Amino acid sequence: MVDSSSQGRLVRPAILRRQLLHPPQPSPPPPAHPPRIRSAYRTLSLSFHPDKQPAHLSDAARHHFARIQEAYETLIDDKKRVVYDLLGEEGVGVKAMSGQEFRRWFLRRMKRRERKALEELVGEKTSVTFGIDASNMLHLDQDEVLHLMVPNPKPSRFAVGVQFNVPVPTVGNIMGYAHEDEKEEEDDDDEGKEGEKSPEDAEVDLDVDKTEMFIDAGIVGKINHLSREAIFRYPDGTEEEQKLALPYLLGSKKITLGVGLTRRIGDLSGQGILAGPASLLRYSAVAVNASVLPFPSIQTSWAKPVVLIPGTTPFQLTLGAGFDRSPLQTPPTLDVQLSRHIGGSKFLLCNWSSGTIPWPRAVQRFFAPLVDLHIDPHSVLFKPETHSYLQVGVISQSKQKHIPAIDDEDYADEDEDEDEDEDEDFETLRSKRRNQTSAAEAWKLLAIANPLTTNLAFGYSRNIFSGSTVTDPIRAEWSSEGHSPRPADSVPRSIRLGIETTIDPTLALGWQVEATRQVGEFTRMGLGVGLQGANGLIMTVSWSRLGQKLRFPITICPFDAADMDVALAAVITPWLAYCALEFAFLRPRARKHQRRLLARRQKQLKKLLPRKRAESRQAIELMTEQVQRRQAKEHVSHGLVVVKAEYGYYPAEAGKEAETTDVTVPVAALVDHGQLVVAKEVVKSHILGFHDPAPLRHKILKVWYLYQGKKHYVEAKDGEGVACPMRVHLV
Repeated sequence: MVDSSSQGRLVRPAILRRQLLHPPQPSPPPPAHPPRIRSAYRTLSLSFHPDKQPAHLSDAARHHFARIQEAYETLIDDKKRVVYDLLGEEGVGVKAMSGQEFRRWFLRRMKRRERKALEELVGEKTSVTFGIDASNMLHLDQDEVLHLMVPNPKPSRFAVGVQFNVPVPTVGNIMGYAHEDEKEEEDDDDEGKEGEKSPEDAEVDLDVDKTEMFIDAGIVGKINHLSREAIFRYPDGTEEEQKLALPYLLGSKKITLGVGLTRRIGDLSGQGILAGPASLLRYSAVAVNASVLPFPSIQTSWAKPVVLIPGTTPFQLTLGAGFDRSPLQTPPTLDVQLSRHIGGSKFLLCNWSSGTIPWPRAVQRFFAPLVDLHIDPHSVLFKPETHSYLQVGVISQSKQKHIPAIDDEDYADEDEDEDEDEDEDFETLRSKRRNQTSAAEAWKLLAIANPLTTNLAFGYSRNIFSGSTVTDPIRAEWSSEGHSPRPADSVPRSIRLGIETTIDPTLALGWQVEATRQVGEFTRMGLGVGLQGANGLIMTVSWSRLGQKLRFPITICPFDAADMDVALAAVITPWLAYCALEFAFLRPRARKHQRRLLARRQKQLKKLLPRKRAESRQAIELMTEQVQRRQAKEHVSHGLVVVKAEYGYYPAEAGKEAETTDVTVPVAALVDHGQLVVAKEVVKSHILGFHDPAPLRHKILKVWYLYQGKKHYVEAKDGEGVACPMRVHLV
């Protein structure tokens, strides 16, 4: 608790700003143990017991007293309180529901559970690419003049890839004796033993000690257009030779089929004689990938965080070994990957691969009397060699959707820099953090070198068209009837824009610009344009849903005719077309639809205002006498005395009247042991004695109070907490 009468002291501007942004909090109230719950119940019972109220208020007192009793019975019973913490008020009130209400509640919960299970079970990832050659739509004549022709698109190439998870085979399910009923009994036993584990152990069990197995297959090839010459003989004796198109022939040089197994290892401490190896494998991951096609090979890897200096950020080390040939022909391919978090969301990485290399001549001569360590010439074409490479780069990942709280640690470095803008307040900082999160910027800069060439690669992606809402920003989702969420389309869906470029030593530039947008609950569509080497200028249309992806690359211009003007036209034309569609049709239509829905809902809620206002007045009348006695005691002890409190909507436009209600008594009833605390999770219109004077609008709670005889003032929006007394509230 902060003493408002304490004298201030000189501090540096940066420290002063930190104190203003993060003022010291009053000591939190003790946890709601049974004695404290009983004490609060007795206090409320004195105000709302029907026997202590006049006759004209007995019905209202009986109604509020029943709600208080129901809350007390829920909080004092450990089982009911667990249900309340997990499922909320509706979970506790299942028995009080009618048959139709229970049916709706049950179906709603089952739908949410089914959706969650669906997302977990869809472990299959499928990718289908179907290329179309429409390069004949642009023709470059002898004078190097580009002409637009009627396109004659033809299929050109295809690619199909699939990856799906499979259960890891065990001795039980292979022999067939691990039946479902036995498995359920084992699960019940595990649940019984789970109570003996600490929370840390349970959390570790969820993150590690897990084995996954997947199978992947793919095929990539070209679509060949074949024809056959035929001679047609007509009745008049004439003959004509024509070419007849035959069915397309699929040709592929790359067919893949393999299986992978990953194992995440947890805490292996206490392994006795295996303590040494166990410490090396602790909190690591092992993966084995075996391929059958196009040729047999095995790839193994081991990953583990490594701390070189205690107290510093660990390095993520990954070691790999690949066996695509017999060890009698070449040594295994070695891979080393090292990455480290360097601040914020940035990572520094370095990858190295040895590629396919022959055994050194000294080793070949040493083992020559025993084995031949040369590469089999018959497998050179069947098993192509891989080149060694070195990759170094920096990757910045997009920030998470969750906006973390800004605490003192965020300003640990800023205290040393007094030249920064001292007028930047908490709202500005939070706005910047929110803008960074909504943009979700990500970029990468990589340099890749191998014995043949060196390339530079740069990529950048972010969300655009996500800074403004479709609906009126002053509207809120909470009302006196509970939570009324906006429809799913109340906020415009952003576009994810990505740019990829590569530069080789000849300064040849390859680039790809792609934009994707969510068009359904699980569906995204995208459009991309890029210059891909000898393939020319390609426009790609993509569709993805729950791990299933379709891509249609369309070659619109050959490489020789792809100059800067054609590239700019291919990028700008679809961009302008989408902007016109988004801002001239989609957003106005969505805005009009949302306003109509909100106006309809607001009209319905306003019809309930007289009844809600009457209920709040009755509750205030019931608690006034008890609250006045408690406030008188606070005044005598120079404690916290609520002078005035208002709750409602305060319009920013001049000339508009505020819609507020007096909540002085309900707020004063919340004062406990000289403190007033309203958690930010509490819906203020649901507090006893409150009502919602402006449905579906952002409301503010304003409180004027005395503490140690000095005037204080605080205001809090919906979704913000209140903690009094505090020095920053001093008027």
